[in-house]
Amino acid sequence: MTQAERLARRDALRADIAKLETELDSLRTEEAKLLDGCEHAYADGRNASAGGKVKICAVCGKVLKQKDEKLWG
Repeated sequence: MTQAERLARRDALRADIAKLETELDSLRTEEAKLLDGCEHAYADGRNASAGGKVKICAVCGKVLKQKDEKLWG
């Protein structure tokens, strides 16, 4: 393989990478929109919170507010 062939192949691979990155970004955006409406529960109705002092949703990964969480002081 000559240097010219390597450079041409690299350019083709970079173009493919750029296309796939764009597709990946759109899929991540779609996933974020989907998880915005998360009810923080599994499909069978069980609560999806995990953790001790800080609860995190196992489905969407957001930090959940606690019942006794104070806003100040």
